[in-house]
Amino acid sequence: MPQDAFTLRYLCEELNGILINGKINRVAQPTADITVLTVYTNGGVKKLLLDVNPACPRIGIIDEEPTAERESSNFCMLLKKHILSATVKSLSLVGFDRIVKIDLIPSAEFFDSPEKSLYVELMGRYSNVILTENGKVLGGNRGINFLDNNVRPLISGLKYKLPPVGDKKEPFDAAVKTLFATLQDLTAENLCACVQGLALSTAKEIIDGFPVNNIPESRIGEEFYAHLNDYIYRTKPRPCVCYKNGEVEDVCVYPYKSLNGEIRGFSTLYAAEEEYFSQKAGVKKFKDLSARLNSVVNAGLKKSKKRLAAVLSRVKDAENAEENRIKGELILANIYKLKTGEKQAELDNYYDGTKITVALDDKLSPSKNAEAYYKKYNKQKRAIISLIPQKESAEDEIRYLESVESEISLCESVADLKAVEEELILSGMIKSAAKRGRKPQDTEKPRIFDIYGFTVRVGRNNAENDKITFSAKPTDIWLHAKDYHSSHVVIEAQGKKPPERVITAAAEICAYYSKGRAGGKTEIAYCERKFVKKPKKSPLGFCTYTDFKSITVNPAEHKEMAKL
Repeated sequence: MPQDAFTLRYLCEELNGILINGKINRVAQPTADITVLTVYTNGGVKKLLLDVNPACPRIGIIDEEPTAERESSNFCMLLKKHILSATVKSLSLVGFDRIVKIDLIPSAEFFDSPEKSLYVELMGRYSNVILTENGKVLGGNRGINFLDNNVRPLISGLKYKLPPVGDKKEPFDAAVKTLFATLQDLTAENLCACVQGLALSTAKEIIDGFPVNNIPESRIGEEFYAHLNDYIYRTKPRPCVCYKNGEVEDVCVYPYKSLNGEIRGFSTLYAAEEEYFSQKAGVKKFKDLSARLNSVVNAGLKKSKKRLAAVLSRVKDAENAEENRIKGELILANIYKLKTGEKQAELDNYYDGTKITVALDDKLSPSKNAEAYYKKYNKQKRAIISLIPQKESAEDEIRYLESVESEISLCESVADLKAVEEELILSGMIKSAAKRGRKPQDTEKPRIFDIYGFTVRVGRNNAENDKITFSAKPTDIWLHAKDYHSSHVVIEAQGKKPPERVITAAAEICAYYSKGRAGGKTEIAYCERKFVKKPKKSPLGFCTYTDFKSITVNPAEHKEMAKL
């Protein structure tokens, strides 16, 4: 997005008009990068956000303050000491760079205190919030910051200096005329390299809007200089957000020609930016949490599959137990023919009438060889008995984790993922919450639908599936995808027989929240809840059912019927 000086200039004009003469009532720093100033203005209470996250630094007005992740920092305490109850004198862009200056008049209680200034530098990895008094640094959000090899040390007590800009010119500098004297000079990349405070997307808009065909070569520099300043200082703002495939793509002062997607207009630039950043943060949070949960589940699956492979290998080794018993028996049956020192013997197998070659230990007597085979047989038989529960346990774990993997793929919001996270905490897959002493809590209620007068509950995760299934009445109707993992769905029958259209709609919702969603038509099994059982020691969400019917439907979300 073009979060450049061009955009910030219009944003500063808006914020100055809103915050001027406002009083700072509260200072908070919920995260290391975010500072929030609560300002009382004639238009009500406004929360001014100063975010110096290197990935997306910004300044704006927000509705809700982010959740605190830490105790007050030294910088936060410094701000409280110097600017709490101060009045906002002005908020403006410094020169034509990505630096916002907030001039503050201290409270009347401290009438002898000099004016303070906050410099909000929105410059990628060098982003910072710096408090100054009489031009000297009092402190910064990032502490000591030696920018560009000691060119600008930001140390308390030293004079505040603006970041170096190199050879770049401000747009209104007359020297710009000579920088773009020929058509070859008029490229977006060249404009960004020579003029301060422009993003590449903004530079492209400026270049594309310059009518080069109607201008003599000798007038290129003069005319472009006029066009550049007209664009920067006289463009009429029409704030907008661009959406692509349902997600925010960009935010601009006005609809850039390069925008490709659905454009939605906003009355103010700060509102457009809040929409953009909050949506982006939500998408990032969703992706990050989804990736973290998938990582936990994949690690669990890898471990369970490795354990199952080891168990199956031992089972395979034990599968020839019967053969060892027969060999021991044949040795005893033919013991009169055998002698100590023989390494093998070919014996008649009276079970199937064939000949069988039996390996012998030449250091043992025939009876001791028979005993060795019987010992091996008994050991293998005991192993099989102990391995069966281990095999079933590993298979149950894999089946459960695959169901959670499916749940994650069906999640549509952070709230859905949080519900899965709570399930993994309950199952012991995630232990961090327990270490902090926090008890897992329900983050969301089940999805609830009103389908033609019948209440239908849909689980969001395995723990919730168990809850809604086994808290239902025996005559309620229970639904589940027949061949896939899916949410459990319960129709509250209330002593009535739900009509076919209710079962069909509930089945469509069940198909939508199933692994078969992408495949189109899905077979859904349904029965009365009394026919659904949960085996002892089975994992969350696992159950068996009988006396069912089935219906094949197309997945449908049925948002119009949703209550929650």
